[in-house]
Amino acid sequence: MRGIVIVDLLSTGFNYVTDIVQRGYKPVIVESLVISNSFVYDEVKEYYKKIRSAHVIIKEKDSYEETLDEIKKYDPVLVLPGTESGVVLANRLAYDLGLPCNDINYIDAMTQKNAMHEALKKYGIRYIRGKIVRSSDEAVSFCKENGIDKAVVKPVQSAGSFGTFLCNDLTQVSEAVSELFTMPDFVGKPFEKVLVQERIIGTEYIVNTISRDGEHFIESVGRYEKIVTSNGHYIYDYLYFLDKMEPGIVEMVEYALKVADAIHYKNGIIHGEYMIDEKGPVLIEVNCRPMGPSQPAEFLDLITGHHETDLVLDALLDPVKFKAEYEKPYRLRRMGALKFIIVKEEIDSESSPVCEIVNQLSSTYKLSIEVSDTPKCYNKTINLDTNGGIIYMVNDSKELLDKDLDIIRKIERRFFDFLLNDGTSRRVIPKADIVGEKAEDLIAICNCHGSILVAADEKREIEGCQCVTGDTLAEAQRGFDNVLIMYQNSLTALSELACLRLIFDTMELVREGGRVIVPESTYDFISYGRQGMEELMNIKGLIVEPTNKNCTGLVIGTRDRYDRII
Repeated sequence: MRGIVIVDLLSTGFNYVTDIVQRGYKPVIVESLVISNSFVYDEVKEYYKKIRSAHVIIKEKDSYEETLDEIKKYDPVLVLPGTESGVVLANRLAYDLGLPCNDINYIDAMTQKNAMHEALKKYGIRYIRGKIVRSSDEAVSFCKENGIDKAVVKPVQSAGSFGTFLCNDLTQVSEAVSELFTMPDFVGKPFEKVLVQERIIGTEYIVNTISRDGEHFIESVGRYEKIVTSNGHYIYDYLYFLDKMEPGIVEMVEYALKVADAIHYKNGIIHGEYMIDEKGPVLIEVNCRPMGPSQPAEFLDLITGHHETDLVLDALLDPVKFKAEYEKPYRLRRMGALKFIIVKEEIDSESSPVCEIVNQLSSTYKLSIEVSDTPKCYNKTINLDTNGGIIYMVNDSKELLDKDLDIIRKIERRFFDFLLNDGTSRRVIPKADIVGEKAEDLIAICNCHGSILVAADEKREIEGCQCVTGDTLAEAQRGFDNVLIMYQNSLTALSELACLRLIFDTMELVREGGRVIVPESTYDFISYGRQGMEELMNIKGLIVEPTNKNCTGLVIGTRDRYDRII
């Protein structure tokens, strides 16, 4: 069986493994010296554990010739980079093996952020002014000489937003360069040089392209929303896939195709990042490997009808099929987005209630973190690698996707303890001090008729009602006209994750048109009190209703439709 070689298996490049096996080839994974010595190597080994098919792992030798000879044993038909660190080695191996690749004489323009803009300048299209510097003074001098007051400072080679600083003045430029020289690079060594560029202020987009013999196919287009922190860090908020070419986007796509030609790109994938300002589109940087971050093939298939790693194999192995795809107009099958959880401060999380929150949203495809009540430390988000998790979202409806994305962003800003919780956000009231309303009084005050469920700490008999506790909730079937949530002390024994699960499971029992009623003596026991309970109802798809004077202090929500119930 002939092999297809992937240099450095990581992130979305992992999808290559299944795609290669489905085509009847053997995955041959080359582990470069760069990645085996990098800070992400533990993550690489986790990806190895996920492989379920026969494969080979080859570690790069100190001698390039030895590595080449080892790979020849597997009679490869392709050599492709799985992530950024594998681009140079993959192209060199493919070139020496006579396989589809890119001209190694232009590899700097494909991997180094200053060289790619020099290539654009030479090609005659818009580029960003910049210079490689080795000191803060040199950076400041460059900005002064070129009339640049706002600048970007970043590594010459990197991925994501690692080490990227957005500077509003020359003082920030000097500070950013100094800080970057104290940071380790991909393999833990200090940076010896950094890139300073003119800062372009506009809307950021991504354009992913697949190339075969210099013909370029638009695979997907998306819009980034990023946030600049007070100290200049550039962090990801969300990525939104565009379902069609909006006004102004066509010009950017045409420009992206020229970028591919300018850097002499012929075969493979380009994940390009672009900015559109009042002057039009301009390249931020190209990354000649699959787009991150660890997007499942099935998720991408739902959105675009294909995924990058599958398409590049079509392009290089089956050009007839590839060109048939190439000739179709750009459309998405469904709307899709990635929401990156922003952690504002370091937190020792007791549980991850975000797992329960996203389960309630119709757009959730997957959450990158697992359901857990195990304590975990989350660092403050300063780049893509330090996000608190990724929510992969897909929906047939743009309206519903936008609504769910807005819900997550609102919770992140105002109710962060519903995402990651350190166990200190809820009130603990001594049992002796707990005073709660009587269910019979609430039933009368709220004029409850029809079927009534009372969910409380203790099970008791109430005429005309079914009464349950959290432990016996499964005895109740969905379809009540009125659901009274009256848990109190029992909530304090639960983690935030388990608390939200119990509340959502109880809400789910109300019928369409029915009401969920929560008194103050219950919502006092959850994070954020009344506002928190109202937000949980909103997440569940209940409409929070105004109350009359007799119901002051109650939170009442009406089930309008079941379309938000999972």
